[in-house]
Amino acid sequence: MDTTPGPSLRIAFVTTRDLAQRNGRTPIMGHILAALRRRHTVEVIPLRPVLDGGMGARLGAAAAWAASLAAGRPMPLQCLLYAAPDEAARVTARIAAGVFDAVYLDTVRCQTLLRTLRRALPDLHVVTDFDDLMSRRMIYLRHHRLPLLTGHAGPHFPPWLRRLAEGPLARLVTAYEAMTLPAAEREVMLASSATVLLSPVERQMLCQRAPADTLSRKGPPVVRAIPPGVPLRAEPWREAPALRFVFIGSDRQLQNRTAIDFLLDLWRRLRPATPLHIHGRQTPPAGHRAGRALARLCRRPWPQVYRPGSIALVPALVAGGIKTKVAEAWAWGCPVLGNRTAMEGLRAPGYPLTVAEDQWAPYLTQPEAYAPLWADAARKGAAFVRSALSPAGFERAWEMALRPRPVALSAPASPLADAEQASG
Repeated sequence: MDTTPGPSLRIAFVTTRDLAQRNGRTPIMGHILAALRRRHTVEVIPLRPVLDGGMGARLGAAAAWAASLAAGRPMPLQCLLYAAPDEAARVTARIAAGVFDAVYLDTVRCQTLLRTLRRALPDLHVVTDFDDLMSRRMIYLRHHRLPLLTGHAGPHFPPWLRRLAEGPLARLVTAYEAMTLPAAEREVMLASSATVLLSPVERQMLCQRAPADTLSRKGPPVVRAIPPGVPLRAEPWREAPALRFVFIGSDRQLQNRTAIDFLLDLWRRLRPATPLHIHGRQTPPAGHRAGRALARLCRRPWPQVYRPGSIALVPALVAGGIKTKVAEAWAWGCPVLGNRTAMEGLRAPGYPLTVAEDQWAPYLTQPEAYAPLWADAARKGAAFVRSALSPAGFERAWEMALRPRPVALSAPASPLADAEQASG
């Protein structure tokens, strides 16, 4: 494969999120942006949500939603939030005026913008970054009757509407999103020059949605798995004077809230002598629950969070994407006790601590008995980060995805080949 750098590109980086926030998906987006800016000219273009616009934006989005219902292809609410026709036209005009070589779109929420772009600039190289499959997450929430959190979009809602969406209407919203998102993801995949996911598992799921007639006429859609680039921060620890368990994440994200509640329940029932430290911004109720469970809410620099003796706990109960907190702990030289969902897309060879969450009790109550296992897990996790999650491989993969050239249009159909190419 030719790895000679091509000419510098002009790239439009369209985002639905505030990149100044450092939670959820935004840190990885920041890494993508920084990697691209090392060689290319990149302009960040925010796509404003309907609720930040005037009455015209809201009426336009409402009309688009009504049209989607009439056509029998209802638009997901996440896409509706960014479906103002005037906003899509504004961003499209900016892209056309900038004479960009390629465009990065932030998730399936850019569905309306992508339609507008394809009408105005049909040959433009457009890469849509799905991160993970939102449809899979919504189907999981509906099936398990889990609550809905509005996440980074929440601040755009009036408080009363946010309370309704996360409270009485949560089940209705998750059912609607689970029903409508698969078709939207398929449409965006087929209209994009390339689609990117974090996980090779979800890459394969999305590829399976391609219609048979599309496969016969044009070949398979280009869908890449690009895991995050994670720099190694510390050598794996082998022994430590004291052990402690840590969990990283804000409870404003559903996957973190479910994990925190699970851990706090374990600490109430098992009363481990080894402390649990929860790092990340928490709402007051979480702080109250943590205090009752003898866990400690902490805010400390990463070297102190991941000091020798720290064991990261990741009881992921919500499937989707790649759990970057697992890779981060490995990069700091710490072992991770996680279940199968936590390790999806991060299959470190021979990793010894992929354990069903209902079998964690002995590890938590007698951690000293597993000292060799902690050291082995730390070593194998760090080795996986070094070989499969290198920042250089991450940068090369995004360079290939965004460069409009024949090799980018004939990506390998094999999920394994694509994952290996991405991790470089």
